[in-house]
Amino acid sequence: MCNDEGRPKLALGSGVGSDFGGQGPDAAQVPDIAPPLHDARALTEGGSLVRIVLDGVTYTLRITRNGKLILTK
Repeated sequence: MCNDEGRPKLALGSGVGSDFGGQGPDAAQVPDIAPPLHDARALTEGGSLVRIVLDGVTYTLRITRNGKLILTK
């Protein structure tokens, strides 16, 4: 599934287990499904920065020179 620009569509935060705030479904009711896996380099489209929005708040995900990830508000 691709967007209008030919890039894969990513549904961030739409998977099971993405809610760590304790407000998600009861663990006994969730089927044993792996959460979605996204490549950080694909998210940044070859760069080192990507902006991610969650509930109207923008975060920045940065890939460092050492290959580590930093998420900041």
